[in-house]
Order: sequence, then structure tokens, then C-alpha cells
Amino acid sequence: MIFTYAPAGLGHLRVTDALVDSRPKDIPYIMLGSYDRFITDIHRITSNNPIARLIFTVSQYGLMEEIYIMLYRFLLVHSAGPIYKNLKEVISRRKDADEVWVVATHFGMAHQIGAVKERLIKETGVKIKLIVQVTDDTSQHIWCVRGADLSFVPSLFTKEKLERYSRKWRMNLNFEVIPYPISPILTKRIEPPGEKRQMTFLSDTKSINVAVPISGAAVGLSYISGLIKTVSLKSDRFQFWVLAKKSLQTEMFLGVLGKLKNVHLVTGRNDNEIIGLYELLYQNNLIHLEITKPSEQAFKAILPPNLVGGSLLLLANPVGRQEYENIDFLKRHGLIPSESEMIPRAIRLPKEPKSAADFILWGLESGLFLKMSSDDFKFSVESLKSGEVGPDGAKDFWKIVEKHFD
Repeated sequence: MIFTYAPAGLGHLRVTDALVDSRPKDIPYIMLGSYDRFITDIHRITSNNPIARLIFTVSQYGLMEEIYIMLYRFLLVHSAGPIYKNLKEVISRRKDADEVWVVATHFGMAHQIGAVKERLIKETGVKIKLIVQVTDDTSQHIWCVRGADLSFVPSLFTKEKLERYSRKWRMNLNFEVIPYPISPILTKRIEPPGEKRQMTFLSDTKSINVAVPISGAAVGLSYISGLIKTVSLKSDRFQFWVLAKKSLQTEMFLGVLGKLKNVHLVTGRNDNEIIGLYELLYQNNLIHLEITKPSEQAFKAILPPNLVGGSLLLLANPVGRQEYENIDFLKRHGLIPSESEMIPRAIRLPKEPKSAADFILWGLESGLFLKMSSDDFKFSVESLKSGEVGPDGAKDFWKIVEKHFD
């Protein structure tokens, strides 16, 4: 089993980590990484520059999307040499293997592997199955990967859109719907059972732990800094746990926040370390709120509040088509306020940091957070029937893979 990843954002690594931890334990595996600098740089520029953001947004729809896909896939396929050599070397070392499963959680490496898969099969004599996990609930066509044997998506809505596109271009891809794969650490029940998030929101004095993971591209730092400073001035109940990779982009940000008494800095040297620290934070502390972009983190809303990862999600301004589509996913399941009367699991923050801070304080004082953390939370019948919500996405991934390739 080979897991490939490209740390162009932490989402791909988080899903890889969840799938590795939940894999069938008797199957050996290796990690094969590649650094897609292009995607990382584009993400950082478009997140911080309004003009670049507008241009990039336009390129994600219609004819511009098709042009972008053709150009990007051409570049990927014609730069697949290193991936081909790495895979051939890894497969050749396993003399006893007659079949290899390659799991790709980034479309860049998925396209490259799909392009060289048949050549590798012919030269090594080993059956190779390419499995793709889509890491947002997005119908962006770049996730239709030629050569993929099986692809997983978080919703039927996205499955239908990608299947339609794949038929149009005669790819004949097979898509399966599972709840978004989340780390087994986060899907455990809170222990001891008597410790509940609701107890903190009922109290007038208990500390409220707020996780603030900083994106791999270090975007939105001024927003986060302003929000934390404002909340800290008005209330001493909030304890902020800021997780960030040490880099030139985060140096000043961490220096400023590190001077505040209610801010705890959790820093790592690389993306993999940050993901491990994030899981440890949730494992060792009852996290009540998380301030995050509506990227893959938004999918923790499919966990009920009685699980370790079931914090209340406060979503910052979305960046890019995939984050808007993730919000649409939450709306369809009544997990974020729309026209539904259900108890939400996530809520969008105002765009201005001081207004966002005031909203957080109001959420505490008004009882909104108390209501959102209720043990009475239930998914709707429609959501449960959809197979798109719940904590078992990573387990379902492996059940379907084994059944499909048995």
C-alpha cells in the first residue's frame, strides 16, 4: 500500500493521516510525498490579494476552468518522471507483492500516477490500483482523474456532477460516497463521559478552549490576530490554542500573539508535525470552539458534540470555490444556519475581526454556544440516509476498497 501526498495545504495531509491510521493493520504501507510549490504559492497569493483572488475564482468556473485543467494536467503529466521512478523503485523492492494499492489525496499526484500507471504495470508485472480521495465537497473537474480505479467523494451531489463530467470525456470513472474521513483520534467519545462541552457553556467561570489552526499557506493572519486581541480585552474566559508552522510568514504573527497571557502557541517545523500536534491538542484538552477556514476542517461538523472532535466551528471568510462548496454541504445537512430549524454545528463569522470577536462574545452570553453543544443534537433523517455524515468515513473507505478489489 502506497500513500501519496502533496502538502499544498494541510487538508490533503489530514485525510492521508486519517486513512493511514484506520487502514487494515496487517497491510504494510509507505508514504510517498511530493511538494507542489505551484499550488501552495497560488493559494497564498489568492488568499491575500483581492485582485489575484478574483482572477483565480474566475478560472475555477466554465470555459476558464477547462482551459486551466488542460494546461495544468499537461504540465503534471509531462513532469511525472520523478513519480514514475519513485513508484517503480518502491514496487520493485517488494518481490512478494502481486498487487499494490496507491492512495492519492491530492489531484496533482493523482493525475501523474494515472498517467504512468499502465506503463508501471507492464514493466513490473504488478497490478496497480489507483484510489483517489477528494478532499473537499467540490465538483471541480480537476478531480476527475484518468486512470483512477476508484474515487471517493463526500456527497451524492458531488458524485453526480463528477460522474456526468467523466462520462462526457469518456473517462468512465467510479465514484463512491462516504462521510469525509476524519482521524480516529477525533471520532472517539469524550472521556470521562461526565465531561461535556455544555457544562462549560453553562458555567460563568470555566475556561473556554478555542483551537485556532493556521492554514499551511499562512493566510488570514491579520484577521485572526485582531479577533483574538479583541476577545482577550473583553473576556478572560477564552484560552486560545494557536497551531502554526514556524516560517517567515508566521514569525511576526506568533511574536505578537505570544505576548498575550491567554494565548498558547503550538508550533511545529513542518506540516506533518502540525497535524500530529493538532490531534494531540484535541486528545489532551476538551476543545469547545474552533476558529477555522471552511476548508476540510469544516467537515468536523459531521461529528456530534459528544465526540472528541465535535467542537463548535466558527468559520472565517471562505477563499476559493472549494470552500464555498464546503459551506453548501453544511447547509444541505442543516449543520450551518440557513432556513433549517435544526441545531447548527457550525456558524460563519463576520468578515471584520472586531465584529467577529463581538459575535463570539454574544454567542456565549446569548446561549447560542450552549444550544449548539447540546447532547440532544441529532442529524436529520435525510442526512443519515444520505451516507454523508457521521464519524466512520475512514472505516467505510477501507470496507469499500476491500470489497471493490476483492
